[in-house]
Amino acid sequence: MQKVYFSCSFSFFASLLFSLPVSAANPEHVKQLLNTNSCPSCDLSNADLYGAKLSKANLQGANLQGAILNYALLGRANLEGANLSNADLSGTFLGEANLEKANLQGAKLSQAFLYKANLEGANLSNAYLSGTALTRANLRGANLRKSVIFVSILSEADLQDANLMEAKLLSSNLERANLARANLTKAQLHNAILQDANLTQAKLVKAELNQASLARANLLNADLTGAILQQATLYLANINGAIFKEAFLYGTMMPDGKFNMTGKQ
Repeated sequence: MQKVYFSCSFSFFASLLFSLPVSAANPEHVKQLLNTNSCPSCDLSNADLYGAKLSKANLQGANLQGAILNYALLGRANLEGANLSNADLSGTFLGEANLEKANLQGAKLSQAFLYKANLEGANLSNAYLSGTALTRANLRGANLRKSVIFVSILSEADLQDANLMEAKLLSSNLERANLARANLTKAQLHNAILQDANLTQAKLVKAELNQASLARANLLNADLTGAILQQATLYLANINGAIFKEAFLYGTMMPDGKFNMTGKQ
């Protein structure tokens, strides 16, 4: 009898939980945005803005949590401090948009275009980026912890002091990117392109850099303790002061062009 009572009680509370209403956007705020292209600090949570034309829109501090923004045009829009957590921005145009200190935790940014976008201090932890264009984007001090950045372009991006701990940057292009003092502890960088990148004082402890290209990269005073660089390329890289303690470098092309067949520096 006790088991039956517990089962019924659990079922009742579970059904109650899932029947709770999901927070919806303020319809007046949605109307204001579409009519005036400006809605700072508005409640647009879970709004359906698929394909909306919002270039240069003022959405500073707006709540866009869970919003649908697929293929929307947000070029040069002001989204400073906006809440875009769990929003769907797949295929969205955000070229030169201002996303400084925006919350993009868990957001979907596959195929999004963020050329020269300002994401300084933004939170992109657990965000999903596949085929995303971030060329010359400002990601200084951004939080990208545990984000998935697959086959994306971050060439010449500014990632100084960024948190990329446990991020998956698989087959992504970071050529000439500035990663000075970035934290890449346990990051996965298989087949990543880091040619001519600035990794001065970067933390790459236990990072996975299998078959990554670091040709001509600046690794001055970088910490690669326990990193895996199997079959990676370090040709002409600056490794002065770099720490390779317990790092694995088997088959790696060293700065002098010779292959390391011992697995140690």
